[in-house]
Amino acid sequence: MGERNERTGEAERLVDEHYTDVLRYCRRHAPVGLAEDAAQETFLRFVRARSRYRERGRIRAYLVTIARNVCADMARDRASSWAELPEAIPGGGDPGEADDRRDLASALARLPRAQREALELRYGEGFTLGEVGAALGMSRFAAARALSSALEAVRADLGIQGEKDGEV
Repeated sequence: MGERNERTGEAERLVDEHYTDVLRYCRRHAPVGLAEDAAQETFLRFVRARSRYRERGRIRAYLVTIARNVCADMARDRASSWAELPEAIPGGGDPGEADDRRDLASALARLPRAQREALELRYGEGFTLGEVGAALGMSRFAAARALSSALEAVRADLGIQGEKDGEV
């Protein structure tokens, strides 16, 4: 009975530590209205597959990988595609700034999915290159190439010249 309580305690700790990150990812990738369900399903799948988890120390990347699969499964089930970015940016502010954000959002939306996700994980979630690769099922070097290509494409799309990104 003690071992079961210990496992339950560890599962609760993982949820406390990583639920916000998983939910944030699911809000961007799950079909509309299903982010909370996707986050919960992510943790359920993790608990069920816990015995197969071998990447000690990279739990966040592992959970995002599961969340990615959950969101893809939900999208297939609902026969929906990625949600379109909103045309209007709430909150007012400088109209030129809103146009800049819309231009960036459009440039990001035109990227291939793997490149867009690589950028999101690296710069939005703060993942290391190794974690980006693990979450996307690619090597660290492939993740670096995807990030470099994505940044180059976004810069070209936005008409930004110069700045060759030495670090990803």
